[in-house]
Amino acid sequence: MSIFRNIKFKLKGDKIIWIAFLFLIFISALEVYSTSGKTVYEEQGGSPISFFAKHIFILALGTVVMFFVHNIKYTTFSKINKVWIIVVCILLILPLFTGSLGDKAAARWIKIPFIGGQFQPSEIAKIILILYVSKILTLSQQNIKSWDVFKKLIGVISIVCILIFPQNFSTAAILFLICFLMMFVARINLKYLGGLSLIIIVGLITLFTIIQTKPDSLDFILEREGAWNKRIEEYIDNDKIANTQTNVALMAIGSGGFKGKGLGNTKQARFLYASHNDFIYSIIIEEGGLILGVIVILLYLILLYRGVQIAKKAEGFFGSFCAIGFTLMIVVQALVNMFVATKITPVTGQTLPFISYGGTSFLFSCIALGIVLSISADANKENIKNNLQNDIDEKSINEKEIKS
Repeated sequence: MSIFRNIKFKLKGDKIIWIAFLFLIFISALEVYSTSGKTVYEEQGGSPISFFAKHIFILALGTVVMFFVHNIKYTTFSKINKVWIIVVCILLILPLFTGSLGDKAAARWIKIPFIGGQFQPSEIAKIILILYVSKILTLSQQNIKSWDVFKKLIGVISIVCILIFPQNFSTAAILFLICFLMMFVARINLKYLGGLSLIIIVGLITLFTIIQTKPDSLDFILEREGAWNKRIEEYIDNDKIANTQTNVALMAIGSGGFKGKGLGNTKQARFLYASHNDFIYSIIIEEGGLILGVIVILLYLILLYRGVQIAKKAEGFFGSFCAIGFTLMIVVQALVNMFVATKITPVTGQTLPFISYGGTSFLFSCIALGIVLSISADANKENIKNNLQNDIDEKSINEKEIKS
């Protein structure tokens, strides 16, 4: 109950992050409404108003969640332990047996009993793992370059990412990359990180070779092996006239020009399966042009810059590592989504944080940013305290000089 007593209805933390977030969800409201017509018509057969209302509710709920989290002192989250990791592992195993969204999606969801909703356990896993890694890195600073610390970290990271891997390769890869960068920032021995990089590269080359040469050999492990193979082939083939999702996305970007067609004037959204989700960035450029596309990129770069600054100013190591980890979680996912829309990388299924339609991803991204804001608020409080003390000391020195 002490957590609820400390809640004050006042925005704390980095104001620039708050502004960037509000701009992102404003763009989200506009673009999801503009792109949701096809989904509503094909899957629900109703009006886009109800679909849009649901999205507005999710945006509002996420904002409230972020506000609540940013009022909690970030050190509260350092109580994370192995029990949470075990719970996460159980949640990640469950969708392999029970979770599904049908033929077009991976079995990556868990249905909530009685309520009727569903959520992605991989989103919970990202938050818990980054908190756990931050805690271990903090507690291990005195012997950070030892093999024991690296072994302890890589064991937990590997288990969680391997469990995510069959359901969602891109999420597992992004999460592993974030944890890798956190270990690099924390000064884990470069010899161990270099060896790990080599093993990963060899492993991925071997995996994709097996998928392409023997497509059915890994069905018992990889539920979406066929989809992966098709995406890789489409990416390598580079057939610009084929009716693929990435080509349609590129047509949307190309037709947007510098100023765009204007809100609601998208044509390519009708041909994109996930125009309100995975490929929303291409529709943003089609409607808002290069101008809006660059603004969206700048908003994420602002989040990255402010997150790094917060990490530098954080009072302790735990706050620094959390700020780096959660900022990277949001920004790297955004970059991957935009890379897919522009065909820099193969299709991954990653949403554009704070803009794409989606419940679980949006809410947990809000939790992540809320923790970063909590760290910022604490750092600001400490800076104000130090500045006040410096003013008092300076005043005391001046008074002594006057008396003398």
